[in-house]
Amino acid sequence: MKKEIVSAFIALFSMGMFAQTSTGNLPGTAQNFIKQHFSSVSVAGVEENSNWKIWEDEKYEVKLANGIELDFDENGNIIEIDSQNREALPMTVLPAKVASYLQANHADAQVIGWEKQDKEQEVELASGIEVEFDAQGNFRKLD
Repeated sequence: MKKEIVSAFIALFSMGMFAQTSTGNLPGTAQNFIKQHFSSVSVAGVEENSNWKIWEDEKYEVKLANGIELDFDENGNIIEIDSQNREALPMTVLPAKVASYLQANHADAQVIGWEKQDKEQEVELASGIEVEFDAQGNFRKLD
């Protein structure tokens, strides 16, 4: 009996996960970001985290067909980009100051992740190096 209840719960929960493939419920800022940087990639799923409140700052999660995941806050501002398949992200998704630093100091590096928090930003390179910046995009350190 326990097994059936757990199985039913998992099935019900997983049906709700990424059931939507339309970006229509996203704020305009998020929709514009996707159109500007990923117009050639189809959306595989859209999840609104308002019911679960997993992370307070992550309101919307968008999965793209190429394995890239985009997280947006409640206003539609991008807060995290993660390439699940290690596909390089376009440099245009990064803040200008961060992109300039990377082009000057890591010209051949492929960016596979970016995250913005209150006081810092972090870029993950395909080589495994993590580059940390302050909130304004000033270089802090390599990890």
